[in-house]
Amino acid sequence: MLGSSFGAVEFAMKKGLGYVFAAHLSPELAIPVLRSYREKFEPSKYLKEPKSILSIPVITAETEEEAKYLAGPMELLWARMGTGSSNLAIVSPEAAANHKYTNAERAAYNKNKKRYIIGDIKTVAQKLRELAKEAVVDEIMLVDFFGEQEGRLKAYTLLSEEFLINHK
Repeated sequence: MLGSSFGAVEFAMKKGLGYVFAAHLSPELAIPVLRSYREKFEPSKYLKEPKSILSIPVITAETEEEAKYLAGPMELLWARMGTGSSNLAIVSPEAAANHKYTNAERAAYNKNKKRYIIGDIKTVAQKLRELAKEAVVDEIMLVDFFGEQEGRLKAYTLLSEEFLINHK
């Protein structure tokens, strides 16, 4: 079951269902909700033990600067959503880098930083490992907000190398 609140997790716990938390929708609730799920899970015919996943957008690249550049379209989209804008078009990284944020967009941009993880591969991998441990989840599911294919493929290659080849 997918959710982003205590209401949704209550249903999953009582029915003995697996649970995926959408951290980009309610980042401040991710850890408490997932810990609560783990602690209060009731076995069922579906699952004998809890099975939880943290779902979060990740933008990574070889360098912090490149990751921030690639994340520009996603950050602008979330800033616009935070202001109630009807302009929710996903722009290119170049257009996002050249966008002049309004005061309201800048405030939403700053508020949204906990919705996603952005950075070089080592920083992102460390944050994902820390989140997984703190939330006590079985898996992390990446939400794809890459605006273009080349950055997406490069990021997934870096992530696979970090988590599969360099597994610690």
